[in-house]
Amino acid sequence: MRPLLLLDVDGPLNPFRAEAIPPGYVRHEIVEGEKTWVVRLNPQHGVELNALADTFDLVWATSWEHGANRLLGPLLGLPELPVITWPPRESVSLVRRGSWKTPYLAEWAAARPFAWVDDEVNRHDRFYLDTAHHAPHLVHRVEPNQGLTTPDFALLRTWAHSLPSP
Repeated sequence: MRPLLLLDVDGPLNPFRAEAIPPGYVRHEIVEGEKTWVVRLNPQHGVELNALADTFDLVWATSWEHGANRLLGPLLGLPELPVITWPPRESVSLVRRGSWKTPYLAEWAAARPFAWVDDEVNRHDRFYLDTAHHAPHLVHRVEPNQGLTTPDFALLRTWAHSLPSP
């Protein structure tokens, strides 16, 4: 069974906390209806993610939900990806020691191995998944002021190649 690569947008792909546009990133103003978003995306991330698609099944694990396919994927040169849709905000877990996404993500992934890249994960998320998700998993925190880097992509490749063969 191929591992999943669960992708958050804000932080890993859009370093929203950077004081200036980081090298290699392009500022995009996205307008849809009455809404406008400003994001910084690195076209090289699309190249890297498409290469990782040889090993992983890529999945959006972001509050952008289907908007990631519609608004961001084309800017990165990504095909349409599966999307984890989250429950309504009022029913989201009140556990604040880890990411609100963690229990829903574990349920969505079921028994599949996965790597999750997000800027809001910590040791509490790792502990939860170590007890609740029995397939191999990697929880990787990305700094929201720099986004995914070359070492992050190398780590993902190394982790995927360390998995037992099916």
